[in-house]
Amino acid sequence: MDLRRWFIILLIAGLIPGIYQFYHPVGLGLGAGREMVVLARNLAQEGAYGDSFRSMKTGPTAMNPPLYPLFLALCIRLFKTPIRITYAILLANLIVNALIPALLPRISVLLWGTAVPGIAGGVLSILSAQLIPDWDADYTQLGLILFCLATMLLVKNYGYGIWQGAITGAMLGALLLLSQVTLMVALPWVGFVLIVRRIQHRDMLRFLLPLVVGAVLVNLPWVWRNYLIWGEFTARTNFGIVLHSSNNDCAKPSVYEELLDPCAVATNPESNVAEATLLKSMGEPAYGRLKAREAEMWIRSHPRHFLELTLARIVQFWFPVPVPPRYAIYMVWIITILSIPGLFLMIRRKSSAAVFFSVVFLLYPLMYYIVVSGIRYRVPILWVSTLAAGYLVATVLQRRRAL
Repeated sequence: MDLRRWFIILLIAGLIPGIYQFYHPVGLGLGAGREMVVLARNLAQEGAYGDSFRSMKTGPTAMNPPLYPLFLALCIRLFKTPIRITYAILLANLIVNALIPALLPRISVLLWGTAVPGIAGGVLSILSAQLIPDWDADYTQLGLILFCLATMLLVKNYGYGIWQGAITGAMLGALLLLSQVTLMVALPWVGFVLIVRRIQHRDMLRFLLPLVVGAVLVNLPWVWRNYLIWGEFTARTNFGIVLHSSNNDCAKPSVYEELLDPCAVATNPESNVAEATLLKSMGEPAYGRLKAREAEMWIRSHPRHFLELTLARIVQFWFPVPVPPRYAIYMVWIITILSIPGLFLMIRRKSSAAVFFSVVFLLYPLMYYIVVSGIRYRVPILWVSTLAAGYLVATVLQRRRAL
């Protein structure tokens, strides 16, 4: 099967949803309240990575990893005027979304030796694609696909030497600067690659040690910057804040519901001046730990309420709340439904890829079961779901053809 031809076909087809959403921008935005956009503007205009809240200036921040805000800041500096900046960011997002389905057949060949599940998954991916210019989600999804492709091809063609491990580690480090939760996909993939290739323990160690070193070195400037500010080695400071705002008397299951509830909004420094003042006085790491303790106390004293929120979020992670463009969200529902028998089919056939899919589906969502749900949290592993769904579709088509 000609992978280049399918790459071009899926790439061109993948541009269509983005073009449609570009001219029907319901739900799209790059304005106030979007933390990464605010960080990018501050970085471009003031040269400072901070003040991400609307309530007041709180100084330097590590609430979000720096790579995507840096990209947005570069767009702001290059294109100057608001309309040109907006067009550039949306166009880049559109291209990223088109590349995702175009690359799935290549991943499919690595997993199963055939591009058919990847082609089917690519079609599903196109139908579920949506522009999310204010967050890193689409870029994180593409980044994970490129990491998986590059890692497998690197070790397949050049072996498991020190330099191969270091390059893989550098790529992993770049992913972590995009989103730290990518670790829950990248590490299972590295394990899958090592197991499939049946590497000796000595070679495995020779590959993994420079991998860790490479990932650490790429992240060292960011972590060192945070140490100079707060005296602590930290890569991100927002977990405690998100955990608390997601688990309190006013909390709602999804971020969309919380935005409509003044009580829920008031628990966050984004709109609460008192909380923002406390954050500034304590520093983000200490404030995050305080909020994490408060969330833990609330969870212990409200087990039933916490269970209700958690169950709702488990459902909403896999079947996100319908927001514009709704057709894309409903397509995610269909992908989820198809991916379940697809995974069981892999397990039944004893496909080596089944372990990778199972681990990702098990580990990645755990954190998102206890915080507010939102489609941007699901998008980074949507390609995994589409491949599992594509595996089922391909099997059904092949059986029908055989009959």
